[in-house]
Amino acid sequence: MLLEQQRVWSDYPADLKARLHVIVADDVQSPASAAFRPAGIASQRLFRMGIHRRWDWLSKRNLGVEKATTDWVLLTDIDHVLPTETLHVLLNGNQVDGWLEQDLSPKGRKSRVSMSLDQQFVYRFSRVDAHHVWPWREGSLTPYKEHPNSWLMTRAMFEQVGGFDERFSGFYGSDSDFRERCKSVPLNAATRPANGVVMLDNPLVRYPGEVVPDARTTSYERKAPEDGVNVPRIKAERALIRGWTPRRLQYQDEHGDWQPMPYTLEAQC
Repeated sequence: MLLEQQRVWSDYPADLKARLHVIVADDVQSPASAAFRPAGIASQRLFRMGIHRRWDWLSKRNLGVEKATTDWVLLTDIDHVLPTETLHVLLNGNQVDGWLEQDLSPKGRKSRVSMSLDQQFVYRFSRVDAHHVWPWREGSLTPYKEHPNSWLMTRAMFEQVGGFDERFSGFYGSDSDFRERCKSVPLNAATRPANGVVMLDNPLVRYPGEVVPDARTTSYERKAPEDGVNVPRIKAERALIRGWTPRRLQYQDEHGDWQPMPYTLEAQC
């Protein structure tokens, strides 16, 4: 899937490529470095995590933001591609259109907005399935579903919200935690929400395995019995800590103690 991402980046117009910096944070078990190639963009870096944990997309996104050098960051999964049309709006558009979410749930009340990108807001993405755009066809980017875990925001806003909490690494279904902190302050948390969360009209393109065989974010089953128990348990235990903040780039050793997450810069071009 990394090769397909690089093909898309290579096809961007030159003025957009000159402003695009990509960070790939890879799992310890994945062979992505074998597919790492120049794509003609401003910079491209591949980091490899040193500890393997089930459903540990949290540390990878935390590392990506820590290593980013741009003011704005876009966070997504390897099987979600940023089409030229969406990138053009984000980099060159005077305004974006979408839906302002008015409840904690993404399925709650929404109101239409048209606005310039605002550093005090966070932005989410809808998506279109690659079945509908393969091969690429003009006018085919009609969203079919939102993605609960693709985000656009400034690095300063990421810090304000607190980043992703690696207490949840190992369990499926914790993406709601970050979304909720973007909108409100959980009990006893030392974080601050954004002024608003906007679902953008401009989509990402999701690649299923039928289009690109290795378009998978994980080989694990999406849900395990322990997930439904542990995610709410961790939230409840965390709420008992006054002034808690998300644990970032940390892992628990065999004794249950938190240690710094090891990682390496494996490739860059």
